[in-house]
Amino acid sequence: PDSDLRNDIQVLMQSFATERVNRGGERMEPLGIRMLAILNLATGSGELRLTSTDPNAQPFLDYRYLREEFDRRRLRDAVRMCVKLGQDERFKDIIEERIEPTDAELASDDALDEFLQREVTTGQHISCTCKMGPASDPMAVVDQYGKVHGLQGLRVVDASIMPNCVRANTNVTTMMIGEHIADFIRQGA
Repeated sequence: PDSDLRNDIQVLMQSFATERVNRGGERMEPLGIRMLAILNLATGSGELRLTSTDPNAQPFLDYRYLREEFDRRRLRDAVRMCVKLGQDERFKDIIEERIEPTDAELASDDALDEFLQREVTTGQHISCTCKMGPASDPMAVVDQYGKVHGLQGLRVVDASIMPNCVRANTNVTTMMIGEHIADFIRQGA
């Protein structure tokens, strides 16, 4: 409600029929539905840093989820909206009870923030780590053809080259990046 950003929240509704463990390590019921609130256009950003010159070494990833109050507020609002949707009369025949967040976790912003920090994940599929842009941009890694600045014969062609993440699922956008750069390669660019 407090956001003037267009399409900054996405809600997915899913059914599941398998036993699962939540991010807090608790076993969840094997049957159910869930609503996932996805924060698009987060104002915070994370960091990907190499830990070694060994290409097999795992890099350091700090997602920095929800460090910005604006992001936390929008996601809290989205979760509360999902809870309200789930309480709608039209769902009474298919929703027996809400498992999470609990009433205690919904009781205050601080309690809900703790829940979100424990459960949060991204809908952005870890993107924008090798920004596309001109060589004059110190944050740009590749040009519009996916060619890595300063190197010969190396391209990056995936979601990492998006300068900013799209406000939707990244799958189709990533496929189109691949198709578009494949056309450039076929044309000799």
